[in-house]
Amino acid sequence: MHPMRKNKSIAFRAGGALLIAALTPQVAQGQEEAGRTADDNGGTQRGVWYSGYDPARGEHYLYSGATVALNGDLDRDGFHARVFGSWVAYDLNPGSGRGYQGDFMLGYRMTRGNIDGGLYIGVDYQHYNPHPDDPTDEVRGTEWGFKIAADVETLRNESPIYFSVAGEYSTSFQTYWARARIGRNLKGFAFGPEGVALGNVGFDAQRIGGFFIFDWKALPLMSPIEVTLNAGYQFVAGDNGGGGGVGGGEGAYGGIAFSLLF
Repeated sequence: MHPMRKNKSIAFRAGGALLIAALTPQVAQGQEEAGRTADDNGGTQRGVWYSGYDPARGEHYLYSGATVALNGDLDRDGFHARVFGSWVAYDLNPGSGRGYQGDFMLGYRMTRGNIDGGLYIGVDYQHYNPHPDDPTDEVRGTEWGFKIAADVETLRNESPIYFSVAGEYSTSFQTYWARARIGRNLKGFAFGPEGVALGNVGFDAQRIGGFFIFDWKALPLMSPIEVTLNAGYQFVAGDNGGGGGVGGGEGAYGGIAFSLLF
């Protein structure tokens, strides 16, 4: 999961985001021209906040995070700081579980032409509490780890084709997430297919679906909120109908995400 900037989609991720975190879909998340570019309300863009909800069969995943340009201007190449957190509730066979995740990362973003990219490294915290407790469960308890994330994306509304690829890996429970999107840019929105791979030491899944991104001007005096909708089908290795664990079971998935400049 990683965040967006002006006319750019969140990609968390992943920030992101990304984006973007626990082993369920993240978000994880820019225009990086030289000089200072004002947002639609005349102010310099210094950061982006993003949040979303991503359910799958037997799983509910919530996340939120923010990315800030350390040079005070998102429209310039430079170093960024990212903070991200998530919560997940999931079914087990038998029982259920809860999980918490947080990371802090530093990275560098740049733009060349209509392509924006970034690389982040940092520390990741994950904690999972299955009930009833199972000492043989590989995804159980607390782990701290090293995390790396990267993304490349075309700037929205800069060309008729939209493309993004993002991925991240954490040594905490050997968690990974990667997503690719390609589609059509039209004025104010973008849409197309997506593919996702995600998992950890005890879970492995792939997703095929579609996405739709649009800008929502909620109030006249604020920057537009970028809204991303996505949905499709999740394939889970070894799913026996028990819910799939932390990342959910095989079946339909969906999601809604919001991103706001400040």
